[in-house]
Amino acid sequence: MPEFAHHELQLLNPTFDSPLVDVLSELEHLRRLRLEGDTPAPVFFQLKAIFHTLESLGSARIEGNHTTLADYLDNKIEGKATDNDQLREIANIEKAMSYIEEVMQPGEPLTERTIREIHAMTVQELKREGDRTPGAYRQTPVRIAQSEHLPPEAVQVPGYMQELVAFVNHDDLPKYDLMKVALAHHRFGWIHPFGNGNGRVVRLLTYALLMKYGFNVNTGGRVLNPTAVFCNDRERYYAMLGVADTGTKESLEAWCIYVLEGVKDEIAKVDRLTDYAYLKHSILIPAVTFARQREWITKTEEAVLDIAINEGVVKSADLASALPDLSASQRTYLIKKLVSQGMLLPINEGARQYTIGFSNNYLIRGVIKGLREQGFIPEQLENP
Repeated sequence: MPEFAHHELQLLNPTFDSPLVDVLSELEHLRRLRLEGDTPAPVFFQLKAIFHTLESLGSARIEGNHTTLADYLDNKIEGKATDNDQLREIANIEKAMSYIEEVMQPGEPLTERTIREIHAMTVQELKREGDRTPGAYRQTPVRIAQSEHLPPEAVQVPGYMQELVAFVNHDDLPKYDLMKVALAHHRFGWIHPFGNGNGRVVRLLTYALLMKYGFNVNTGGRVLNPTAVFCNDRERYYAMLGVADTGTKESLEAWCIYVLEGVKDEIAKVDRLTDYAYLKHSILIPAVTFARQREWITKTEEAVLDIAINEGVVKSADLASALPDLSASQRTYLIKKLVSQGMLLPINEGARQYTIGFSNNYLIRGVIKGLREQGFIPEQLENP
């Protein structure tokens, strides 16, 4: 029978030869590394939206949601992303990620109010995975399935949450920031402050803390997908949480190594997407070719989209030499058609310069295919 056992929340002091010291040093280097990527900003933000979807789907699937990536994308393209409870669960996580990017700036304090707001968004209007008191700490005991740990009594939750927020906001040396991300992830799950939705919220909390500690996702920043660390091997994730629940220095150090090695590998992988030559040749051009093979676009549309990809930003005049058989009015019509389908995006509202668009149309299937082939998508997201 699980019993509650209090453990102190404190920073670890690993020995010099600990693998934790190595991974913290490597992550510190990645944090300070200014990405000199040349991927155009509008393309970068579309990629970020795809990784939001991957993050949200991965988090929901850890909790038993059976929606596949193909299912979710098809419904999203058709404007049906909230048509049922499982789809709404994923859309809620995407919404919460956007909220985090609005409120969490590097160096900004994380507040309990923000955590409660994230919870309210995550469980909003859900039946199976909702909560009767969105945004409020639980008032009743909870048990964690298949866990030897019993969370604290409801009356203890506010005190433990105040301690957790103070811990992540405390002005420690920067070298401890990433350790705090891992320790806070475990501690939140250990507290289990809400009646339901704790797993989804703690993974969003990890995203928020990575932003707080300087792994920003704005232009010139990077794409983040920390949930890939956990959804790649759900059983190992739960097993490592169980190890950390013992509260010993050794077990918490093992947990930190597990989390931060995964985060490091994910960051190193997705940072490649800021190299536009790599992105163009490995993902974008093959995506357009794939759409043409499926006859979702015409040969002429393929030519226009290839030019847009190769140039990064394209205007009508750039198409004249590539499409000599088309008159100026025909080129204008073609551009308007592709803009209306979202396959060309004006770089600013009303602008006559365009970049490739793939977020909410059939090109996304080819982009996802390319990301899968390049190892960016966990195969777990593909299986029912």
